[in-house]
Amino acid sequence: MKIFNGISILLILWCAFGSGQEIKPYTITDVQRAGDNFIISYSHTPIGDEEGAEYEVVFRLTRESVKGFSQDMEFVSGAVGDGKFVGNNLRVIWAYKKQFPRGLPYDDIEFELTISKNEGIGSWVWYTGGAAVLGAGAVLLLGSSKDEASSDGPLPGPPTSRPN
Repeated sequence: MKIFNGISILLILWCAFGSGQEIKPYTITDVQRAGDNFIISYSHTPIGDEEGAEYEVVFRLTRESVKGFSQDMEFVSGAVGDGKFVGNNLRVIWAYKKQFPRGLPYDDIEFELTISKNEGIGSWVWYTGGAAVLGAGAVLLLGSSKDEASSDGPLPGPPTSRPN
């Protein structure tokens, strides 16, 4: 009986606390339509991150009726992308008419916000560094083949006769 009570208590605690969604330190607070734009306000209050941390803020379109639907929002500006986006009333402006010139194609769109902390060096550093290493390697390879050819002098002429 004690084992059954213990399992019951663990099951109740798991249902109450463990099975819920992750608590996110950000939320969309307001969405307004202004002409050909949507103005989306959100708040982001990170928990436990060092001051001055950088984040990647991404907005996507989802649909209420199609659970697997997700589309990147293009033509966005404001507190989106990579940066130090922390605080209340952060704003993103989406010029939806540039992405959908005929108007929104769905009646049931929703906005999905994802914020993740940038860790380590940015990918642009790796791309730039890799390009520099490849360029330097190409210069060394191409430069050394010219030096070797010029140091040996001209090529010898063809033989005058062949041995039988």
